Amino acid sequence: MPTATVLRSVGTVAARHPSGRAWIMSHPDAPPPQVLAAGPVTLAILGPSPLGPAQLSSLRIAAASGDLSSLMACAGDAHVMLAEPGQVRAMADAVGFRRLFTAHYKGVPVVASHADVLRRLVDAPVDRAWLAAKLTSPEIPHAIRDSRSPFLGVEPVPAGHAVEVDGRRARTRPWWRPPCPELSLAQGADNLRTALRNAVGNRVAAAAGRVSVQLSGGLDSTALACLAGSADPLLVTTAGSSPVDDDLAWARRVAAALPGAEHRMFGPTEIALFFADLDQPLAGMDEPCSFTAAAARQRYVASVLAEHHVGVHLNGQGGDEVLLAPGAFLAGLPRGRRSTWQQIRGHAALRGISATALVSAIVRRPSYPAWLRHTAVTLRREAPIATELVAWEAAPLLPAWASTEAEQLVAGLLTQANPLPVHLDAGVHAGVVRIRASAYRAALYRDAMAAEGVPTAMPFFDHAVVAACLAVRPEQRTDPWQPKPLLRQALRSVAPGILLSRRTKGFYNHDIYRGWAANHDQMQGLLAESRVARLGLVDEQVLRRELARFGPTGLPPAFVTDLIALETWLRDLTPALPKAGRACA
Repeated sequence: MPTATVLRSVGTVAARHPSGRAWIMSHPDAPPPQVLAAGPVTLAILGPSPLGPAQLSSLRIAAASGDLSSLMACAGDAHVMLAEPGQVRAMADAVGFRRLFTAHYKGVPVVASHADVLRRLVDAPVDRAWLAAKLTSPEIPHAIRDSRSPFLGVEPVPAGHAVEVDGRRARTRPWWRPPCPELSLAQGADNLRTALRNAVGNRVAAAAGRVSVQLSGGLDSTALACLAGSADPLLVTTAGSSPVDDDLAWARRVAAALPGAEHRMFGPTEIALFFADLDQPLAGMDEPCSFTAAAARQRYVASVLAEHHVGVHLNGQGGDEVLLAPGAFLAGLPRGRRSTWQQIRGHAALRGISATALVSAIVRRPSYPAWLRHTAVTLRREAPIATELVAWEAAPLLPAWASTEAEQLVAGLLTQANPLPVHLDAGVHAGVVRIRASAYRAALYRDAMAAEGVPTAMPFFDHAVVAACLAVRPEQRTDPWQPKPLLRQALRSVAPGILLSRRTKGFYNHDIYRGWAANHDQMQGLLAESRVARLGLVDEQVLRRELARFGPTGLPPAFVTDLIALETWLRDLTPALPKAGRACA
């Protein structure tokens, strides 16, 4: 185990190993971990809110029995560490919302909750190959994400794995496997209702202040608002400026159905535009944040929540990913059945392709190793809709301004990647990978809110909620004719039916274009001294040409917002102490 001397630059000793050595280091302002004994095991829980007596009792029983799956299910949204005779174990949660990283400092293995903590500890440089992969859209492929961090010498612990440290080395072992998707919609709905009630109820009970909910009016945030209704929550809605955006109308319906709630709406004229105030750093972030372009908006909302003394802010991120199965499951449906053909026709119609094209893509889908090899040579080519729908995961696509060297670096990572999927069933693999990609992004938002003094919880990433969803047969939880049937079934007794009838979804593309136009000069200044180009990953001439046509009929917004995120993240890397709540052991 590392000593306090080794980790002096990280922070203060938050907990000691039973041997008396420093065990957990954290920022001086971070809340202390909850530490309890379970037989020969000492258990530490690091989370934004203290756990209640019932949860602690369940955790103690699970720790004493060595049942890691039950242990993590009881922990909700928290890091869990075990001090055992001769070793320390730490668990990365099933989906990567609470991640872990390892590094060696003067020969001593160290585990941390954030890669940035270890980057400062060992003075690790950024990994150019990882940065090149970060240029891809919509997400870094799973095989790269599991094996590399943004910093050389800092290794990620894959989601669903435990890391064991014995003082000389750190080894990782899986503790979680996706459940077999065999339950009916009715069975799964009962499990999901219980899991969500516990996920929300435990946080409401433990909140050291007011409860708030980020309410878009969508089904996921509506579910959280209704489940937290007894706490008379503060409902927060950020309204878009698009004339076809109906988020606010739906949010008002939800607020009207919860008479004790207070509804706070942020209109387009009150809140900052996208791309505003990017000179204010998002320091200490593990990687570029997808919400960087909206950072000024996030900070403003957080300041209002802090003024209301919010003790927990509930956010519905992750709902789309855990509730709906990616189209890869279609290949696993029994052939020749009428129900299978109906599913294929429905999903094909939703995407504007023929059922014949979709059947052809299902038949021709390659193995996972072959898929990896194919993506390595098609980084510049967008896959056909039918092929992408049933793929193992979203194929990485590089923007036009990515340099030839960036393409070669990403191709090399894909070629060298471990060709082992999360699950042999492509539908299960695709579902888990998509959830994890969302969790990685959501964790950065959680950290940014915590840095502003607002503890933020995302119950859809809880182990029990994820397990309840993944255990349902994919063709039952994903219906091309109705939105989110599993959630609607689970909450029929909780939320008024009218609140669960929404079929639309709000988007911020209109606001992104407005913000780009208003802040164009500042963005040009940021990119004029492009740090990504300085690393040889961007062709500046192509970049200028492509950005000149950024608008509703041009580039996909994600390419631009992700580039800005990468630029500002590289600019903001500092050696400062970690933010409150970050731990090292």
